[in-house]
Amino acid sequence: MILHPASRSRRMGFSMLGSTDRLATAVGRRLDDDYHWFRSIAPGGIETIDAVVVGPGGTWTLTIVGERGRFSRRNGHWYRWNRSTESWVPWDAAPITAARLAGRRLSLYLDRAGLPAAVEPMLIPPPDMEVVLEPRETIGLSVEPDMNRIATLVSAEARLSQAQVDRIVTLLDPRQPLSRLAQATPRG
Repeated sequence: MILHPASRSRRMGFSMLGSTDRLATAVGRRLDDDYHWFRSIAPGGIETIDAVVVGPGGTWTLTIVGERGRFSRRNGHWYRWNRSTESWVPWDAAPITAARLAGRRLSLYLDRAGLPAAVEPMLIPPPDMEVVLEPRETIGLSVEPDMNRIATLVSAEARLSQAQVDRIVTLLDPRQPLSRLAQATPRG
C-alpha cells in the first residue's frame, strides 16, 4: 500500500495520529501497491477525514472515533446500555453520524470532479466500544473493530479500474503529476 503524506490543513488531535498510523501499518501489511492510503485529508476544503483508502476495491473513508460502552440500534433509534440501571437509554449517535458524513462529503467531492462517487464509509471504534445491530437494521456504513479484517473488506471485490484509481489519487493528492489530457479540439 502506498502511503501519502497528511494534508497540511489537519485539524485533529495528536492522540488520533497514533491510532491512524497503527491502522495504516496493519492494513498496509495486507494490501499491495494498487492501494493508496491518505491520512488526515481535507480535499477541496471539506472537513478533515481521518483516513481514505483508494484502490481497485473502491474508495473507503475510515473514521476513528467512538465512545466507551455498548450501543444498539433498534426500530430506527440508537440506544446506549446504562450499567447503573441495567437498561437501554436513548443515545445521540455522533460517532456513527461523523463516519457517515465523512463518506458522504467525499462522495460529493468526487462526483463534482466527474469521478466514480461510490464511497464506502467505515467506523473504526475503540476496543471498548461495542455496536450491536439487529439483522434487519442498516446504518449506511461498516463498523469494524478488527484492524486485520479491514484489508479484507477493502479488497473484497474489484470496483474501480486502474485508470479510475489513478484519477482519484491525483485529485486527492495535488502533489501527484497530472497525466496528459486529451485535447478538446482537433488542433487544440
